[in-house]
Amino acid sequence: MKKLFTFSVVVLFFSLISCDSDDGFQGPEITLNIVETASGSNDLTSLVAALLKADENADSNLVGALSSPGVFTVFAPSNQAFANLLASLDGFNSLSDFDTEEEKALLAKILQYHVVSGVAAQSGSLSDGGKIATIQGEEITINVSGGVRVTDKTGLAANVIAADILTTNGVVHIVDKVLLPQEVIDALSAEPEPTITDLVVASESLSVLKDAVIKADLAATLASEGPFTVFAPSNDAFVALLDALGDDYNSLDDFDTEAEIGLLTNILLYHVIPANVMSTDLAAGAVGTALTDNSIEVIDDNGTFVIGDASDANANITAVDIMASNGTVHTIDKVLLPQEAIDFVASL
Repeated sequence: MKKLFTFSVVVLFFSLISCDSDDGFQGPEITLNIVETASGSNDLTSLVAALLKADENADSNLVGALSSPGVFTVFAPSNQAFANLLASLDGFNSLSDFDTEEEKALLAKILQYHVVSGVAAQSGSLSDGGKIATIQGEEITINVSGGVRVTDKTGLAANVIAADILTTNGVVHIVDKVLLPQEVIDALSAEPEPTITDLVVASESLSVLKDAVIKADLAATLASEGPFTVFAPSNDAFVALLDALGDDYNSLDDFDTEAEIGLLTNILLYHVIPANVMSTDLAAGAVGTALTDNSIEVIDDNGTFVIGDASDANANITAVDIMASNGTVHTIDKVLLPQEAIDFVASL
């Protein structure tokens, strides 16, 4: 009787094992894709914001790609990782400071460098010293000795602080550093393109224009975001203007009353178009200037453009398309005069 009872217990035990094996162990059902998973994480809000910011460019669709059925591995920087990156960059206090098309494209490159396509690589499958190509095009290097770390082109390693977060279209590993590819490092270390003010200050042939811009307190304006186009009179052009004004005006220092400085300011604004106009964009016709209700005239002179003002003499364009970060400079051989300047000269 005892043997029969023992045999019955053993049969029951193996029956239970067999039943468990047939059914399989069912963990939590995975229902969220990578973007949805990141959106639901309190530690990845900056990553989601970065994806949305990069996608403000018409040619970027990172949210769509990481929501698609494709298989991806994403090394997702934490909020603190983004905070550390921003603290290391000049002029970037938050992700909203990536506000130009170029800066958003740069942000997209950074984010692409965190994504591996075609594989859902869980931490256990990563090999020490392995190099993995990202969708940005450059590789990251994996180290699994003493924990999983990811090294970017700076040579610094990011630690995986949360691994193997499974999604419907891949796996996410949270890292404590934003990874940077060489393309982005080069872009961030490049010398910034000069502003229009910088170009004027650096040019010996525009030194009188520089002094005029400073006297009229327009240096900050011409260094601002713009875009602007400036028809920049040469030094000789200013000398010719001073000669025309007579003996009382031997230099810009003689513009010393409030009315005279106001006139100088308006003359300078008359040389500024509040848009970026390359030489290939020039077309015959009136063009509004930064001096309210005053236009200059682009004139086709036998296939060459000259610039007309309120006087009878036109200005020749002597150099074109000098590029600045906030617009374009074209140099001219005459100071352009609005009607109020013509009236002032007539009153002398």
